[in-house]
Amino acid sequence: MILLVDAFNLIYKFPDLEEKMYRGDLTEARRGLLDLLMRYKKSWKKKIELHVFFDGKKKHGDETRKETVSGMETYFSIDLSADHLIKEFIKRNPSPGNLTVITSDKDILFFAKKFKCPFHTSEEFSKTVQDLLSSQTEINVSDDKPEDTEDVSFWMDMFKNRKRN
Repeated sequence: MILLVDAFNLIYKFPDLEEKMYRGDLTEARRGLLDLLMRYKKSWKKKIELHVFFDGKKKHGDETRKETVSGMETYFSIDLSADHLIKEFIKRNPSPGNLTVITSDKDILFFAKKFKCPFHTSEEFSKTVQDLLSSQTEINVSDDKPEDTEDVSFWMDMFKNRKRN
């Protein structure tokens, strides 16, 4: 599965990341989104190829257009818009029907439909990510190593003896 993510559109669907954006902490919001996506990718049962598109520059004065972060391709639009980069990616892909677009931008959704790309709104996808990651946390908690039966027996005997005294 190949996912194209409209990054700033998705950032605002996670309250903690949205708060970072309102505080002007763009770097931390971006890092938080990439961390969530990386955890989502690791938790997913099938192979996922992620392409994450950000508006603007990585940071002031930085002309990086593309880099790989934790196995995800990240793109910075510099003077263009992330929307433009997403559309170009779809247009240039030989099998656009194999791309899944994540955005709530109506213009991109219309473009994705035109090229027969499956899509999810950012609201739907953020819920999917949150549900998957929270279910993983619940599984990890329940998968903790059970107490050694000898230890449990020892402590049970201790409490029984305490009651007798």
